[in-house]
Amino acid sequence: MTKYFQPIINFGPDPVKGSLFLSDRNFWFDKVKVLQRGRKPFIINSNDVPKTVIKDISKSFNLCGYKNRPLIMGVLNLSPDSFSNVKQIPRNKLQNHIENMFNEGADIIDIGGESTKPNFVDVEDLIEIKRIKRAFKLINKKFSEKIFSIDTRKSSVANFALKNGAAIFNDVSSLKYDSKSINVVKKHKCFVCLMHNSGNGKELHQKLLGKNYLLDIYDYLQDRINFLLSFGIPKSKIIIDPGIGFGKSLNQNLKIISNIDLFHSLGCPILVGLSRKGFIGKIIGQKEPKKRVLSSVILAFELIKKGVHIIRVHDIKETSEMFKIFKSLKIKFVKQESL
Repeated sequence: MTKYFQPIINFGPDPVKGSLFLSDRNFWFDKVKVLQRGRKPFIINSNDVPKTVIKDISKSFNLCGYKNRPLIMGVLNLSPDSFSNVKQIPRNKLQNHIENMFNEGADIIDIGGESTKPNFVDVEDLIEIKRIKRAFKLINKKFSEKIFSIDTRKSSVANFALKNGAAIFNDVSSLKYDSKSINVVKKHKCFVCLMHNSGNGKELHQKLLGKNYLLDIYDYLQDRINFLLSFGIPKSKIIIDPGIGFGKSLNQNLKIISNIDLFHSLGCPILVGLSRKGFIGKIIGQKEPKKRVLSSVILAFELIKKGVHIIRVHDIKETSEMFKIFKSLKIKFVKQESL
């Protein structure tokens, strides 16, 4: 029976004697939860975990030149029907908008030309490319040293973006929607983000069923990692995303957040996007996405305390301010340890 190992991550100084660490020594664990289907979880000491699992949990990552966690991925929606109530950006203001995103603290900008909100409408490849074309022309001219991601399910759109400055192929379908996508990844040797979902096309948001859904998400991501590995894509190029909000109930989303450290044992950087999402509105009683900023930032803080590597957000400035507080705590902890 398959065992799943969830390090119980602590953030801060004074690790318990015998603790093990993530690549950043501000994150440590001396206990690991072991999960198995059909059995109750139990706790073991970290030193009793197989060495191959510990190697994956403690792995150091180099994300497009960034070696320090966490990173902010700012969202640049260029579709007219974004769920987050972002207004369309006039063409003559797009450069200033991108500059402002970096100035506010974005490490990566994720550009998308098709909304994948619940009940979204499929967009033809050429229309999606047309929506993002202006942005990628600017990238080549003005932002060639910055990091960009393309948020798409389509190989032709990804190929266009990767040819014009994108470094990450962020696919909510985990390369399942378009069979040609794997060839684009091989061609460009890009980073690729695999997101858990409940199906392809319109089924991206079908309900996630079963009591073992955390392990189902884990197995899905492991399967997609293995798919990439089978095509010769190195694991160092793979990012994983548990897919908050995609087919998940309120309780499921919260359970994923509180158990996010389970996914460290997959041995890939973890990306989470929960900014302004509907489940937050249900908790705070707020239907307006733009009024879910504070709650989004609070949940992001909980994630980075568990060692999540990338947070995908709409509200860069507010998230960046929280990151500054978080990083100041890390510095304080290091100074305390050196006393």
